[in-house]
Amino acid sequence: MNRSKNKKKQPFARKRFGQHFLNDRSIIDQIVTGAGVSAEDHVIEVGPGRGALTRPLLAQGALLTAVELDWDLVEGLKSKFEGQDRIQIVEGDILKIDWSTIIHSQKKSKIVANLPYNISTPIFFKFVTHRHQLGSIVIMVQKELAQRLYHTGEGSKLKDYGILSVVAANTFTVQKVCDVPASCFSPQPKVDSMVIRLLPKRVDIKEEGRFFEFVRRAFNNRRKLFVSFLKREHSALYEALPLPEREYLTGLRPENLLPEQYLRLFQGQPFLD
Repeated sequence: MNRSKNKKKQPFARKRFGQHFLNDRSIIDQIVTGAGVSAEDHVIEVGPGRGALTRPLLAQGALLTAVELDWDLVEGLKSKFEGQDRIQIVEGDILKIDWSTIIHSQKKSKIVANLPYNISTPIFFKFVTHRHQLGSIVIMVQKELAQRLYHTGEGSKLKDYGILSVVAANTFTVQKVCDVPASCFSPQPKVDSMVIRLLPKRVDIKEEGRFFEFVRRAFNNRRKLFVSFLKREHSALYEALPLPEREYLTGLRPENLLPEQYLRLFQGQPFLD
């Protein structure tokens, strides 16, 4: 009898979903350790794939909600974890799903995810929107994106500094967990990855959407002087600045302002210490 005929095939990676399956045990262990998951936690795993992270997360005793878009993978996960009452497998798009159906009603949820490269940025902004309901976020993303989120506005790699850096710094404490070479995935991506931890800052930003748009438009003109952008699109804000702050901004480009300076400036607060 040929046993291979009865063996279930693993679902293959779909390019349109940006799927790359993690298969390195040491990286998996570092992610689970970095997430600090315990039996007291509720974990939302975004894009569990074949369950490489799912099983060790469940082994920590946590309640787990796994959100997966790919129907074939959902079926495989349901079969793999059949009979386990601490896991809920949800078929859906994390960008469109009603978060009230996956957030725990009595405790802050922890996010753990190997994010698809092609939608990592919009998913990050979803995390920003729901950050006050989250205890922590540990995500694996393309290394280039991680460096943008991890950037503080200081240092030599100003090309990495932009709206993602400013938003991340004002909404999270960002910590590096580990680097992840492309060889840790199947199929191998063309780039390396990084695991980072995001700890939500318990600070409300007034008119948050307008602030993000303010920063985005500033960096859309990153080759021009910041004052030119401010005078053209936010003249009232510029006119209200004290003379020392106007003089400070003279000659600066968007990449020369620190994340906290952006927020203070937008909120009409002094931004020179």
